[in-house]
Amino acid sequence: MKKALIASLAASALAIGSFAMTIGSANAATGYTFTGYLSVGSTGAEVVALQSWLVSQGFLTMPAGVAEGYFGSLTKAAVVAYQTSVGLPNTGYVGPLTVAKLNAGVTGTAMAPTGFACPTGWTCTAPAITGGTTVTTTTGTQTGITTPGVQGIISVTQGPVSTSVANAGQSNVPILDVRVQAQYSDVSVQSMQLVLGSSTAVYNFVYSSVSLVDPSTGAVLTTVPLNNSTVVQNGSNYVVGLAGFSFIVPKGTYKDLVVEANLYNQINTQYTSGCTLGCQTGTPTAGTGAYTVSVANLGVRAVDGAGVNLYGGDLSINQTMIIGQSLITSAQANVSLDGSSPLQGSVGVTNTTQGQYLGLPVMVFDVNANGDTLHLHSVTVHIANSGSGTVGAAYLYQGSTPISSASVNTSGVATFLNISDGTPGASIPVNTTVPFTVKVDVSGLTSTVTSPAIITASTTGSADLSIYTSIDSNASISGGAIANTQNVFGQGPVFALSGTPTITNTVVSNNTTAGTSTIKYIATFNINATAIGEGVAFGLPSVVNNAFGSSSTATSSAAVYLGGVLQQNLTGLQVGYSQPTNTTLSSDGNYFILAQNQSVTIPVTYSFLVNGPTAGQYAVQLTGINWSTASFTGTSSATFMRGQTAWRTPSL
Repeated sequence: MKKALIASLAASALAIGSFAMTIGSANAATGYTFTGYLSVGSTGAEVVALQSWLVSQGFLTMPAGVAEGYFGSLTKAAVVAYQTSVGLPNTGYVGPLTVAKLNAGVTGTAMAPTGFACPTGWTCTAPAITGGTTVTTTTGTQTGITTPGVQGIISVTQGPVSTSVANAGQSNVPILDVRVQAQYSDVSVQSMQLVLGSSTAVYNFVYSSVSLVDPSTGAVLTTVPLNNSTVVQNGSNYVVGLAGFSFIVPKGTYKDLVVEANLYNQINTQYTSGCTLGCQTGTPTAGTGAYTVSVANLGVRAVDGAGVNLYGGDLSINQTMIIGQSLITSAQANVSLDGSSPLQGSVGVTNTTQGQYLGLPVMVFDVNANGDTLHLHSVTVHIANSGSGTVGAAYLYQGSTPISSASVNTSGVATFLNISDGTPGASIPVNTTVPFTVKVDVSGLTSTVTSPAIITASTTGSADLSIYTSIDSNASISGGAIANTQNVFGQGPVFALSGTPTITNTVVSNNTTAGTSTIKYIATFNINATAIGEGVAFGLPSVVNNAFGSSSTATSSAAVYLGGVLQQNLTGLQVGYSQPTNTTLSSDGNYFILAQNQSVTIPVTYSFLVNGPTAGQYAVQLTGINWSTASFTGTSSATFMRGQTAWRTPSL
């Protein structure tokens, strides 16, 4: 562990007359001189002083109701932040450098040192002098025991690991955390014995090697391959020894040592947990896939400052790991409807002469890859058309990249077959979600066809999709997608929202005696209308069959919700709109006519009064639009927006 040794090194130099300097004291802010080293688990007055100073400097915020005096994870994070800010090794351990920094400043008057003594157990760099006035930070690494001749003791306990599940082919999986605490003296941990269990399968078929790692730095202390040469039998158990390292645990602290394992790339199912870890549906194997690794009795050996061997640990320090098949073998594809899939709506043909809409988007579905990079191999899409016209072909896209095309048979099924690995757009990288778009060709909707094509697309997971892993095995598939219905017109109006509906409210009167108010709510919709194949007429508010509800009650074309609940008995809903520009007024003044192939935006408002408003929030939903042909041969209603939240105002 790297330490900066400012005050202690300066004091040593002063003691031998090497140099003299005036140091500005940092402890002026705390009124406290630190004399010991602190780490997670430390308690007492020094911890209180440290925490108080960290709070005063903005590095630490103590949670409400938590008393100072215990060095926990929050204090460690604050120490790390402080160390980082002053250029110290950010270990979270308050050792010689950090204590020196807390007890003394780094500026002063100094003469160049003539000699320098590094403390026992440390590798040091002598203080640097800049311009004869500044002593810069000195760093060092504790490479040995700093308490020579002092006897110590150790206690060995268990720390946490991040997971209890591992899969074939994984590397550097933490399988056991061993915590060593030193008292009275620094100790050097130099070996550890691990019990692998009573079966040779754990090292012949599951774990290929184990390593001992310092989690604070990520340094690998030692690695041992597991085989018949390194693993020995002790009674009914098999044991492996880890040695050839020196890991310093300073006195009064503890450190963790993590055992990590590499797993064989392929593990026979008799040694795994069968189908309990998300692998494909099937008959579970007889294997449990559970393997326990323990510390042998007195299996941890350390040496103290007096050179005495100390031993600790026992079989109670153990961790059971559940071993599953490789992530590739158990890869999962999750299918769902994408949020950008077209809402239920009405569209007009793009070619009014031929009555066609080629490449109509009808569905966007997502595929999420879990465990491996996947690719689409085949996709079946069901195209239901309960209206006019025909759907002859379908296309599969990823964004603007075409993947495949297929004909739609008489049963309304389009199948995109044999999409080869490497096809542009067909890949789903691991742990990502990729949207795919289905488009269709619609024809036979000329201006003489009065009813629309009513199209719904769907694909239902494993029944309709085949998705391969990176080794061309079948991924497990869950979910599916059912798209919203699209109404395709060759004749008549097509409606869409221009912008998002809004709602406002104002107080129109106050009853101070009753303590109530009358509030007026106004909802606004900007509706875009396009006349396809013929002109379209819309009744003004004075007409019984008007476009957006009568002037006295608009409940046939709009609905009010309170707290998300439809209000059936609300009366007095008023509608307001007028003839927009670029339209023609009928001879009787009751209708405005939108010419064939023309578009217009119609602002429509709905208002209502609420006396002493009920607790909750109000929203208005557009539920229908009435229209007739320009020749007034009949009246029809578009109701596709009913129940769609996109056609509803926010709540207010």
